[in-house]
Amino acid sequence: MNIKNSFFQNKPLLIIIAVLLVLVELQIFFVFSAKSGKKNTLQVMNDSGTVIYEADGEHLTQFKKYYFEATFGPFENYEKKLVTRTVPFPFRAWFATAIGLPLGFTLLFAFIISAVSTLLGKKQEEPQPQAPTENANVEPKGKVNQFLAQINRMNIFIIGAGIFLVVLAFWVLPNMVSFIGQTGLEIIDRYGWFIAFAVMAVLLIFAWFLYLRYLLAKKTLEAETHIREYQLSLSRLPGPDPSMLKIENKSDPDILEVPASED
Repeated sequence: MNIKNSFFQNKPLLIIIAVLLVLVELQIFFVFSAKSGKKNTLQVMNDSGTVIYEADGEHLTQFKKYYFEATFGPFENYEKKLVTRTVPFPFRAWFATAIGLPLGFTLLFAFIISAVSTLLGKKQEEPQPQAPTENANVEPKGKVNQFLAQINRMNIFIIGAGIFLVVLAFWVLPNMVSFIGQTGLEIIDRYGWFIAFAVMAVLLIFAWFLYLRYLLAKKTLEAETHIREYQLSLSRLPGPDPSMLKIENKSDPDILEVPASED
């Protein structure tokens, strides 16, 4: 069955899903837009200049004013200061939420339906094998149909989980790297002498290890040189058959092979 035909058959359902998705995305965008831009904060300070109360906005609401006066006394007896700051649009948080939230709810809904169907024993029975038709083995034509056919063969949960992890990493990894960097700089600034001592100790241990490897290689080379010299000296021994005396160059101790004497 052509994949394009299946899309056209479910066209009303796809339109409803697209409209709901657009509405959700607009709501997410408006929420993050409301949290960005110019923000005013009203600060209330005591006689020593210490901020004792903060509230968003240029004025206190009736409830906030009642709470403040019940806690600190008359509102007019304190100095007020209006602080204005510009909050940038949280692009990474918006991007992660705009993709992860609809995708997460869709996967959760599909998982709940599958789990309930399995627990209640209402899972559909596998259809009986039918005789292959002429169009059963026909490959989809066109690049779009081939691409959609490949996606249709994949598991939707694996695809959704992969996209969700990528979006989550796009949001979390920059904050994690920034946090680790700031924490590392603070640790270096506070315990710089200890870190310098630890680095020097590691470098000394590494240099000592290299020196030991050098001595081991030197001793091995000297031992092989002595073995070769001894082998040459044995080959020059007088006798009817000097080749009968052999020495093997193995990892075991030097072996001197001498034929057994005849009785």
